[in-house]
Amino acid sequence: MREEIMEGIRRHILPLSGIEKANILEIEPGHAKISIDITETALNLYGNLHGGFIFTLCDIVSGMAAYAYEYANVTQHGDINFLKGVNSGTIFIEANSLHKGSKTVVSRVEATSEDGVLLATGNFTMYLLKAI
Repeated sequence: MREEIMEGIRRHILPLSGIEKANILEIEPGHAKISIDITETALNLYGNLHGGFIFTLCDIVSGMAAYAYEYANVTQHGDINFLKGVNSGTIFIEANSLHKGSKTVVSRVEATSEDGVLLATGNFTMYLLKAI
């Protein structure tokens, strides 16, 4: 993959509450996977990983998968189902495109724990702005 595309993908990782510590594990057009260690600052008042933190990671990884098609993009729609709580360890977020059209990319996203437990699933539609 071209270095300028990888740099654009890296820019998707925002400096918010530990998100900048995410590791890009896999990237190719229509697919992205990251890992991140859970820190105390990402926990909600009940001691579990905050749902907003998970949603943000899913959104970011969806954007990375779409960006790897070499298109700048923004989120048009996102939804998530939280299935299981977690409060420590490493989580993995993986996006896989189900459809790439001329203006949108629709991806399925899964968040899993380090032992493979499914924590959340989501669907994201990324609107393609322009070719890079």
